[in-house]
Amino acid sequence: MTRALMLLIVAAAVSSAAGLSNACIVAFWLRLNDLRAAINTCLLQYQSEMEKSVSNPKCNYELPAYDAATCDPFFYNFNKCVLKSKGLLKPNNTLDDVALQKVFLQNKCSNDANFAKAYPTCKSSTMQRLNFLRLLVCLHKAVP
Repeated sequence: MTRALMLLIVAAAVSSAAGLSNACIVAFWLRLNDLRAAINTCLLQYQSEMEKSVSNPKCNYELPAYDAATCDPFFYNFNKCVLKSKGLLKPNNTLDDVALQKVFLQNKCSNDANFAKAYPTCKSSTMQRLNFLRLLVCLHKAVP
């Protein structure tokens, strides 16, 4: 069930990117497709934590009542696994901003003023516990 949920998130993200005109956001969501293998591998490895998050109503990304203090620890090891497998994790287990821009986004967001404005706020509100998926959701909402 957890695997299906995560694949559904990726599929929805990719399909919603198809109608977007902002190259930065399109790059973000289309690159999620490249994470599919890592997501599947990491889901298997951290299945019990992910199942706990799915069963907790406070852990729905779509709701404004998402409880980061309760839910982010469920996602920490999973996100660490995904980011590490894609070279987006620094040795100190923080997001590598340079790799995110150059490798993941292929420099499509380097000159986007909305991205530049939203990124620091989104990063500080989501990445204390390495919640990469929440970072993506935050950026999607902030960058038209």
